[in-house]
Amino acid sequence: MPKNPLRLWLQRLLPDANNAPPREWLRAALGGCIAVALAAFVCSRLYGADLALRLAAPFAASSLLLFAVTSSPVAQPWPVVAGNVLAAAIGLLVGHWGLPPLPTAALAFGLTLVGMQALRCLHPPSCAVALGTALGGPLFAEQGWHLLLPVLLGSLLLVGTALVFNNLSGTPYPRKPAQLASGPHLTADPLPGERNGFAEVDLDRALAEFGGFVDVTRDDLQRLLQLTEKHALRRAMGDLRAARIMSRDLRTITPEAPISDAWRLLDRHHLKALPVLDDKQRLVGILTLSDLLGHAAGTAPRTLAERFLARREAPVSRLMTRPVRCVTVDTPVVELVSLLSDQGLHCLPVLDDGGRVVGIVSQSDLIAALYRNWLKDLHQQPAALKLAS
Repeated sequence: MPKNPLRLWLQRLLPDANNAPPREWLRAALGGCIAVALAAFVCSRLYGADLALRLAAPFAASSLLLFAVTSSPVAQPWPVVAGNVLAAAIGLLVGHWGLPPLPTAALAFGLTLVGMQALRCLHPPSCAVALGTALGGPLFAEQGWHLLLPVLLGSLLLVGTALVFNNLSGTPYPRKPAQLASGPHLTADPLPGERNGFAEVDLDRALAEFGGFVDVTRDDLQRLLQLTEKHALRRAMGDLRAARIMSRDLRTITPEAPISDAWRLLDRHHLKALPVLDDKQRLVGILTLSDLLGHAAGTAPRTLAERFLARREAPVSRLMTRPVRCVTVDTPVVELVSLLSDQGLHCLPVLDDGGRVVGIVSQSDLIAALYRNWLKDLHQQPAALKLAS
């Protein structure tokens, strides 16, 4: 039964669900308090308490963005500093025209908005800076263009505090633009996990069609959509985890074993990697074909056969890779897809709750599991259609 349109419209007036945990509330509040107090204190000592208190209101609004919505484009360093200084300059300019308060406020706001859009420094609290300087009265008029200095200094102090506090408290700031990912193979191809689903051109077209301002950076939006796809795939694959698809009959080697033993095991069982276990059966490394070939090619300038024979009996501990990237028996298959494709790993040791190696997941195991899941979906679709008819 369709819902009442009026009821749907009224539901839009309700507050959205808050995804930030209480710990994040306290972190943002503490950082904002420090930033506002520092900016107000320094400006009051240099330019007087009255002027500092008048600037404290827009500085507090800027701090909310800097610490509570750090991923927003309007909270990045350039919009904060450039937007506030530009707004102060426009406010001073309009204030000198001698117009009545109402048109002065309207013009200061409109010109500031247009200027920030042109300079790509949109920052909402800057509009308060513009109106404050345009309508500031004798105090701001006496400062003249020197008023730009406390605005610039306060903005820099806010951004500097955000840089230190946010990063020390585990929130990256500023948001870095996405780097072109070459992947572990150092090629121009996108990572395997990014070749399906939407492409960057799809995201650009969607943003252009949306038309409005999106209060999140493009890179964070792309990451959010990719995480959504990931969780949708996890839901579709159910409870399929590493313990269901791993190989259990393992071939391992000790750190003291000669390389010749490793070659024989890899050749006999057609493997690409061997977990290295110590005498207490703890995982201390992993030996791969790449390790062995790199070792053979990295000796003195002889023929390949001579270099291999000369160093063949070196212990495994000299060549093995450590530390080892591992997963647990409860790791979802969706996590394995990312590790075994995007990060260039060929296999992953699987540990139980006690940290012991109980299996290994290879790219072949993952492909077989995904294929079985695909076949299951194919069989379920006709059954669902038959029930629906």
